[in-house]
Amino acid sequence: MLERLEVRNYVLIRSLVLDFTSGFAVITGETGSGKSIILGALGLILGEKSKGDVVRQGEKEAHIEALFSYREGGAVDAFLKENGLEDEEGGLFIQRIVRQSGRSIMSVNGYSVTREQLESLGSLLVDVSSQHAHQSLLRPAIQLALLDKAAHSAPLLSAYRQAYDELAQARKEHQRLVDENEKASGEADYIAFCLDEIEKADVKVGEDEELSAQVRLIGQSEVLTGELEEAQEALRGGNDLGALSLIARCQSAVAKASRSDARLDAYLERIESASIELEDIASSLGEYLASISFSEDELEEKNARLALLQRLKKKYGGSLEAVIARREEYRNALATIENFEDLLSDSLKRMDKAESELKSRGEALSACRAQCARILEKTIQDNLSALGLKNAVFQIVMSTRQPEASGMDDVVFTLAANKGEKAGPISQVASGGELSRIMLAIKSALAAEDEVETLLFDEIDSGLGGVVAHSVALELEKLSHSHQVIAITHLAQIASKARTHYLVYKREEDGRTVSSIDEIRDGERVDEIARLLSGEVSEISRAHAKSILEC
Repeated sequence: MLERLEVRNYVLIRSLVLDFTSGFAVITGETGSGKSIILGALGLILGEKSKGDVVRQGEKEAHIEALFSYREGGAVDAFLKENGLEDEEGGLFIQRIVRQSGRSIMSVNGYSVTREQLESLGSLLVDVSSQHAHQSLLRPAIQLALLDKAAHSAPLLSAYRQAYDELAQARKEHQRLVDENEKASGEADYIAFCLDEIEKADVKVGEDEELSAQVRLIGQSEVLTGELEEAQEALRGGNDLGALSLIARCQSAVAKASRSDARLDAYLERIESASIELEDIASSLGEYLASISFSEDELEEKNARLALLQRLKKKYGGSLEAVIARREEYRNALATIENFEDLLSDSLKRMDKAESELKSRGEALSACRAQCARILEKTIQDNLSALGLKNAVFQIVMSTRQPEASGMDDVVFTLAANKGEKAGPISQVASGGELSRIMLAIKSALAAEDEVETLLFDEIDSGLGGVVAHSVALELEKLSHSHQVIAITHLAQIASKARTHYLVYKREEDGRTVSSIDEIRDGERVDEIARLLSGEVSEISRAHAKSILEC
């Protein structure tokens, strides 16, 4: 429920605060006084797009703030939890700042939100009925959605949509299978040739890098051999000039000296260790030298293999991983061609099953809608009768169509407003006033199903008067027993039934025009009702105003 609305520096509003209560509230005022401005400010709180020209002249930004209450466990509560926007105290505070550039800063309970999030939340907080909303009622999709709401068909619709998506996926897979087979069949010989080429090569990941390293090593083998042979000569050389021979002489001399001085034993151990290490190095170098003896034939063979791999990479994707992936693709393509009839048969069976399931779920959804349509159309017709259309015949006409995401039903709201008239779609036969009453009749019929607590009616009385206006007022009052109802109106009959009455007016402040709004009671309210009745306040109109306020 909307509890408080605060607006600053918005169009002609310098500053205003509105405290709302539950029940029925009306907003009245002369044409051009600023009623639409207040509606626009509330629209921004509910997520409508903004423009910079709404900022009051001379100010940098406009501020709109609103405080709502909501039911724990309801749709609003679920939305706040899902989006991480809960308040510790369980409140709902929305703020929107509009700058001259048109950019907005939006927050819910202090958390920044996108306009899309705010719009989604707004649709759960306030249901706005306006001339635009009346026009949307003419759309078949909206009429179907209203019927589904009354029928509580969400679980059936969800199950139907799942089957619809499954059938769409089955058809997509079937078409993919047919397309791939058609393409592969035309290229079967080429695919077989390429697959044979790749399979004969027996490609392994990383093989090209390993071969490249080996070829580089072979190319440097002559240099390596020379250097290693020189190293061998230095270690083992003849005429006692090799490092091992010299160390052996050193070891013998130190051994003799240690007989005279035992302290030399430690040096002798180190010389022996060095001798062993050098001997091991010499042996290892000999083994390495033997391992790099490549033949020209081996080099030619490796170069040929490397050239083959490079050609395959260039032809099939740039890497050996891509070549291997292409091999699997070709295998699958040939397997599809080979097994196409079996695969096609399986695909058709899946589609038949999906179509059967969709039909079954669609029929269950249609039956639910049809059953509810008879009940809903009677309730709406009774409401229309109470709203002055006593001879009206309202019907919900259903017909079967090809399955779509919303079901297999076309739904059209029809009306014959007077006896003897032919019924037709409300989009073709309903006048503006009749459309307003149809909208109100539907709202009343669906009141118990509607989780939105606040209903805002913007000039729903357009084109109405007299007894009909009184009927509309009574219906709005009835709605206010289960919802917070706020109506912007020009009719005294409607204004007189409200529990709370706000008056919008213009005044001059510091040489500038500003719009203000005040709650009016007692004599002020009598005067405003009198103005609505006759356009001016007189003793006669005041007496009339008092009489309808007392009814």
